[in-house]
Amino acid sequence: MYLKNIISLKRITLLSTASAFLLLASCSKNSSNEVKPVDPTKPDTETPTGVATGVYSIASIAMDPGTNGNTTAKTFYYSLEENKEIPESQRSTSNWDIAFYSTYNSSISPNNGTNKNSLGYGGPGKGGISMVINSTIDANYYDNAKHELKSVPARDLFDQAFNAVTTVPFTDDQLTANGSLVLDHFNTPDDGWAWYDFYGNLFPNAPGDSKQHVAYAMPRTIIVKTAKGHYAKMIIYSLYKDAPVDPSRANQAGYLTFKYAIQKDGSKNLDIK
Repeated sequence: MYLKNIISLKRITLLSTASAFLLLASCSKNSSNEVKPVDPTKPDTETPTGVATGVYSIASIAMDPGTNGNTTAKTFYYSLEENKEIPESQRSTSNWDIAFYSTYNSSISPNNGTNKNSLGYGGPGKGGISMVINSTIDANYYDNAKHELKSVPARDLFDQAFNAVTTVPFTDDQLTANGSLVLDHFNTPDDGWAWYDFYGNLFPNAPGDSKQHVAYAMPRTIIVKTAKGHYAKMIIYSLYKDAPVDPSRANQAGYLTFKYAIQKDGSKNLDIK
């Protein structure tokens, strides 16, 4: 009787040990399926997301509606890969591709972690930016000798400039060398994507200051290398709400209307419809 009890106890002990071993093994196998906490300030490198190759239009998205040209506007971050605004908290990630800042949000920075002049400096972004000036289209509205507008560019010129760019005409080194695009020859010797009429010279007979401190977008196609390394082209129509062709101080600044095409296959082909 005593011997039988000992044998029974040994069987129970062995069964318990085996059960515990199986439980631990089961837990070990399932550990890889555990849900990991997500840090919203960091890019999601595991989940494939984003827009497909194509053309996208964005109308009057609010950047900083409170800007008036006299103060530095709140920086606005945007993802061309995702076609959405990105919060300031993600500045040090590769989640955004372009950022609009300074007067009327008119300066445009790529997300590049190695360029000290980029707002993405120090982060993982490998983006770049440059601009295509089509001299034939420019001749319709721009005085190249004086670096100023002859007239407000017609809206159809923007689409002509956009469609004329069918490939990336720059090397990666040329794209990443630029820390930003700025206003045309405004406090710099650089060509820009928009012309800032500080004194209202384009409309000298306009009443009061209605045409002073007005930024006019120009039909110059911007080439962007995204933070993740894809290529895109974009044309900006306006920095004002509802995108007026001929804006004045009466129009509310701080809004962005633009169109872009992005290529997701890794090539520089921008002949995208």
